[in-house]
Amino acid sequence: MKKRKRILLAILLFVAVIFINGIYFVFSGQRKAAERLNGGGRLNLYECGSAYTMHMALWMIGWPMSPAAAHECFALHFPQRRDTLVIENRRMVRSILSPRIVAAIRALEDKPSGTELPVRWNGNISYASSSPEHAAAIALNPCTVIKSEQIKDWEPVYLIRCQILYPKRSDTRIDLGPFFIPLQEGLFRHIQDRGWLSRYVAEYRVPASLLSKM
Repeated sequence: MKKRKRILLAILLFVAVIFINGIYFVFSGQRKAAERLNGGGRLNLYECGSAYTMHMALWMIGWPMSPAAAHECFALHFPQRRDTLVIENRRMVRSILSPRIVAAIRALEDKPSGTELPVRWNGNISYASSSPEHAAAIALNPCTVIKSEQIKDWEPVYLIRCQILYPKRSDTRIDLGPFFIPLQEGLFRHIQDRGWLSRYVAEYRVPASLLSKM
């Protein structure tokens, strides 16, 4: 019994240390690390590990804001068998059908198959929880909407493609209302380049019938 209590205490202590370090790194350490990266330096092992655990926290706590973005973050922690990750789950696809995405698809309805339309958001405005674009913007910014040649169940299919590759420099602010979370996405790009995170293209497949409910 004493051994079990010690193991449990050790686990709780470990989780507490990770949590405290995560809070410190998010609100202080990451900016210092990003400044060194921007000056031509590299992250040390501690900083890489902290950036990695911070990225893990994004997919753990990100589901309520954007299930699609959380799914993308989760997939980055595993090697990809293919360059393109196809996402057809209706709940996931429906979550990224923001007004801007729907407008882009509507604009393609009368266009020939293969026509593409780029979509981009202003991150710090569209990422805010009060924005109707936040779930799509966090997952897709930027992306390309394509009228596919594919027909499924007698209806057209639209593709939304997004390269899951973080920018080398980005001072991002996710506004959650009473507080905000700062993100230096260049740290994630650094650990992507070093192989700690994978990279791929996310392809959402949107059947036309989903739009009738928007």
